[in-house]
Amino acid sequence: MSYEVPHMAGDDEIEFGSLPEGGWPRWEAFVRQAGGLSHVYSESVHAPDAETALQNARDAYLRRVEGVSLWVVPTADVHVWESDSPNNDPLDDSATASSLWEIFVRHRRGLAHVHAGSISATCPADAIDRARNVYLTRNEGVSVWAIPASAVTAADPADAAALFEPFADKDYRYPTFYEIPEEVGYM
Repeated sequence: MSYEVPHMAGDDEIEFGSLPEGGWPRWEAFVRQAGGLSHVYSESVHAPDAETALQNARDAYLRRVEGVSLWVVPTADVHVWESDSPNNDPLDDSATASSLWEIFVRHRRGLAHVHAGSISATCPADAIDRARNVYLTRNEGVSVWAIPASAVTAADPADAAALFEPFADKDYRYPTFYEIPEEVGYM
């Protein structure tokens, strides 16, 4: 049995489940947990725009943690320096205007990137160089991400209730919610 789905005149017919050429862009998600001081890298999501990326990141990464702030950034805007494969891009001498960059540092392999702070720089290589000078003075990090502040889409604080509270009453996400039968013994 098949039926026609009415659509507005002029709309292109889109096949169910189809994506644009190459799929949706990838967005990196950063969450600041309740009681946390910094945004911490969670993982990435695919979405057509920033608003959808915020919703996808919320659904994927705030189920088990209590978040109070959420950022998403297009993956293309994340500039990376790794200690074992230094990126020696030359500085862009033509850029004169400074802009604000958000810096994330990973202190050891296996840990997540943590927001270290913001710096002012003229280009990605300058931002990474300045971040290394400020945040890695004693070789205490293995990776630096520099992200232009203009590329960060933050969850609106006015929408905090809608974004973060739906998961607050779901106690089953904590291990303490479950009772362990006595026959299991110590776990």
